[in-house]
Amino acid sequence: MSDSQNNTPNNNNANNPNSGGDGRRRNRSGRNRNRNRKPRAEGNAEGSEGANLDPKPKASSNVEGAEGNAENRNKGGRNRNRNRGNKPARNVKAAEISEEVKEQVEFQSDLYSLDFESEDQTWEGGDVLKKPILGITCGDLNGIGMEVIIKSLEDDRITDLCTPVVFASSKLASYHRNAIDKRDFNFNIVESIDEIKEGKNNLVSVWDDNVELQLGMPTDVSGSYALKSIDAAIAAAKEGKIDAIVTAPINKHNIAEAVSGFSGHTGYLAEAFGNDVLMILTAEHLKVTTVTGHIPIREVSDALSQAKIEKSLELLVGSLKRDFGKIKPSIAVLGLNPHAGEMGTIGKEEQEVIQPAIAAAQKMDATIKGPFPADGFFGQGYEQKFDAVLGMYHDQVLVPFKSIAMGTGTNFTAGLNIVRTSPDHGTAMHLAGKGTAEHASFLSAIFTAIETVQARMGYDEMTANPLKKQKDKN
Repeated sequence: MSDSQNNTPNNNNANNPNSGGDGRRRNRSGRNRNRNRKPRAEGNAEGSEGANLDPKPKASSNVEGAEGNAENRNKGGRNRNRNRGNKPARNVKAAEISEEVKEQVEFQSDLYSLDFESEDQTWEGGDVLKKPILGITCGDLNGIGMEVIIKSLEDDRITDLCTPVVFASSKLASYHRNAIDKRDFNFNIVESIDEIKEGKNNLVSVWDDNVELQLGMPTDVSGSYALKSIDAAIAAAKEGKIDAIVTAPINKHNIAEAVSGFSGHTGYLAEAFGNDVLMILTAEHLKVTTVTGHIPIREVSDALSQAKIEKSLELLVGSLKRDFGKIKPSIAVLGLNPHAGEMGTIGKEEQEVIQPAIAAAQKMDATIKGPFPADGFFGQGYEQKFDAVLGMYHDQVLVPFKSIAMGTGTNFTAGLNIVRTSPDHGTAMHLAGKGTAEHASFLSAIFTAIETVQARMGYDEMTANPLKKQKDKN
């Protein structure tokens, strides 16, 4: 141990011929010098260890010794496969492949055949475009709604492209202008929507009450007056006074306490207009939507049905044609379970519910493919091949959407009688009144509303009375 501890040789026994010190040192210093050297044969004289330098082992005439040497050689790794010739190799055949497996393999091959192109709608009619009137709701009074509205309306392009109308109160607007230091921005304040002016940022006074504001804190008052703004926009839309609604973010909880069953803008607007609707998140090169809405994850499977998926596809196809100008839209449908159920091993919903719905939807004059495994779909960039992606539940498509397009996306409600858009973020209470809220998504919601109004007018004109149009051409 002293050698290893001090890392120096011990010379106490260097001159003692019986000590064996030189031999031990030679052996230690010469360890592993020749790793391929053959082992020495037995029978060296006692005490000669380390003295015999003959590299050739002595052959043994003893049969047992020879067998022992052979055994040692085999143990050393030689002749490892010596017994292979004793047993003939078996011919192993696979079981007959079932028709179900063959169909699934063929299905997978067709699923990933993505050699299709999508074309935009073209219109050859006259100019039916007009400057639309956009109704804008204020959102939760204590959130960032008024801030992103004011910042967006500072953009001069807005009044060039549309006539904006905010439904709120002058007191609320003034409070937020002061809070975020935008005192130079002014609204054209009117009592009725009939008094609005083109080229101005209009505000219709919905209430005159002195409402207590607590920026950053959702209260019963901030929720109930946000709902007043929404109701005023709905009323104006039903009267034909506005062409679209752009909604600022609300807090669902403080409204739901006063309105039983309230789950958000989408459901509330659907009930108000009596329409079947679908929430679409849209960005420049990506659109996603979901069959089920804001429900607990444990209820998703029970909420799915073939009829519900078909209805979602019907609304999505119709919106892509009318609102986004796609002649024959392409849609990818995601599975519910990991790996899209993996042929029923991890769930039966794909085989029993989703695939039949996709098959039935092929009559919709659209390219509809799926169900795709959701885990690798976005990672491999397949969303770029399709005009839209239909997921089974909220986070399945909202997580990748917000990872790819957060801050530039728009929430669009398909199926409504009126165009409705919203930013892709919430009330951001922690930013309220600080002047730091980002308004890019709200600006995108305004532009999307303008473009969709124009697209609908063009589509409706193009598809109205097609027989008359054909006669006029001839």
